[in-house]
Amino acid sequence: MPPSYTDDQIVYAVRDGLIIPAQLDRMAQGMIDLVNKTRAAMSIDNYRFDVDAHDEVAHQAAIESIVMLKNDDAILPLNADPVANPSATPQKIAVIGEFARTPRYQGGGSSHITPTKMTSFLDTLAERGIKADFAPGFTLDLEPADPALESEAVETAKNADVVLMFLGLPEAAESEGFDRDTLDMPAKQIALLEQVAAANQNVVVVLSNGSVVSVAPWAKNAKGILESWLLGQSGGPALADVIFGQVSPSGKLAQSIPLDISDDPSMLNWPGEEGHVDYGEGVFVGYRYYDTYGKVVDYPFGYGLSYATFEIADVAAAKTGANTATVTATVTNTSDVDAAETVQVYVAPGKADVARPKHELKGFTKVFLKAGESKTVTIDLDERAFAYWSEKYNDWHVEAGEYAIEVGVSSRDIADTVAVALDGDGKTQPLTEWSTYGEWEADPFGAKIVAAVAAAGEAGELTKLPDNAMMRMFLNPMPINSLPTLLGEGGKKIAQFMVDEYAKLAK
Repeated sequence: MPPSYTDDQIVYAVRDGLIIPAQLDRMAQGMIDLVNKTRAAMSIDNYRFDVDAHDEVAHQAAIESIVMLKNDDAILPLNADPVANPSATPQKIAVIGEFARTPRYQGGGSSHITPTKMTSFLDTLAERGIKADFAPGFTLDLEPADPALESEAVETAKNADVVLMFLGLPEAAESEGFDRDTLDMPAKQIALLEQVAAANQNVVVVLSNGSVVSVAPWAKNAKGILESWLLGQSGGPALADVIFGQVSPSGKLAQSIPLDISDDPSMLNWPGEEGHVDYGEGVFVGYRYYDTYGKVVDYPFGYGLSYATFEIADVAAAKTGANTATVTATVTNTSDVDAAETVQVYVAPGKADVARPKHELKGFTKVFLKAGESKTVTIDLDERAFAYWSEKYNDWHVEAGEYAIEVGVSSRDIADTVAVALDGDGKTQPLTEWSTYGEWEADPFGAKIVAAVAAAGEAGELTKLPDNAMMRMFLNPMPINSLPTLLGEGGKKIAQFMVDEYAKLAK
């Protein structure tokens, strides 16, 4: 394996349940760095950290993590918060789902920690004086549905203007200790959603889950969908801020949401056989696969709605070095709502010597804009933004040529595309008789020698290589020591000429 890894390869190692030495070293170094950062504070006698300040950091992180997937009929934000909307007639709200009372705020297994405080969504409603009727609807396990809980939830929904339905994955459904075999939420939750939607058409689903769940099978039963993930100790206040419009949602999907688990390329090799799993998708993981091969997804990587609307214009890319560039764009908030947008920059390589994805996210920045405000954002792309890991060179490699720079708000919502031409890093390998004719043509020295072969052929000094498309198909992948197979003794002389000339030029 290479001494430094792509992000995808790191993910593979974690998914495989193995910790390789390089990862273990990084984990240990991270712990050492954390200890060193806290050493100064912890050396102070009777030191106490500010619990409320830390909780506010958790609060802000949770706000920015929430992704709004759907908002039909502008069902969100709600106007039941007397502080946020003192002049509005409060809506009658029903809150359904045990997650609203018992939040999944963290993952399972070794990720368990003890929070300094824990504020659920129901706790937040009580603290803010927001009235709502609550029904748990289901239990947080994988047991069958409880008809009594379902009946209570449906009756609660009937009497509300809007239903906030908290659904998701219980801890028993996902953990670091086992693989999920489905993207679906528990069937009893979906069945309850269908019953509630039949009783009240104004349903907003709030999801709690550590990784992606299927949305398409039940989305028709909800006008609004918030993907809140596992929001940490201050998730309740964060959800309330978004739901009642004190802030606009600004989170973006870090995973594509497929229509079906079978659409994922890893399913060709999972769960493996005879105790072995091949991660055969290579670099074509997630959106890199879906976008390259034009697969339909439910929600694309980088997607996320807002209460505001934005426009991206004046996209430009300027070369700043042999293999670096700077991207600029003007972002305008075209609404009357203050909000943040995340500008995403994808790099699309041209013709390459290896299989590369259609495009890859290489930079992004979140910009907060007041209503009607415009700002110019700048995103720098270093050499690694254009590179791929080369097995041949055992190093990162940038090929010369033109690269497309795509600027947008998701992997499938690109506002504009510009181009930048790079010099390449000039990496070459010594040419030998085993190097292919195509490799000789692509090498700076080799290209001169190929031209010399052509000139010698025209002059009658060497056998003239046939110049047609069919012959080119044979020549390019062929080691030059195989030229005698096509050209007999003349091919042998050409190969020897090329090797001899290379020895002169490469001194």
